Amino acid sequence: MRADASELWLSANQRALAGELARLAVRLEAAAGRGTAESAAEPEPIQPPAAIHHLADVFSLTPGERDILLLAAGAELDSRLARLCGEAQGLNQPAAPTFSLALAALAAPHWSALHPNAPLRHYRLLRLQPG
Repeated sequence: MRADASELWLSANQRALAGELARLAVRLEAAAGRGTAESAAEPEPIQPPAAIHHLADVFSLTPGERDILLLAAGAELDSRLARLCGEAQGLNQPAAPTFSLALAALAAPHWSALHPNAPLRHYRLLRLQPG
């Protein structure tokens, strides 16, 4: 039995997301003092585009904003990322990512992503937590 196009895309999309999270893990390991971020390569694009790329297009996210969103979601989806977030922040336990961590670890973050009218906050893709 052949898989239909939607099943093929779902599988490719899942691999693309796993590749994006692996790329962020390399950057977090570098921020924690283990390894270098140069090996953090972008995953191969798929057609139709992966959901994260479609989301970035729909909400006009910059690459830095896309990575901030991936970091926030990734820490919830992948316990390894949560652990690496903690290590990169000098903690011995899993932790939520912070904007400070994103600015230090990601390739193209910018403080403008915090602005209330920037897409991440304007469309409530992320909410700032006190603390």
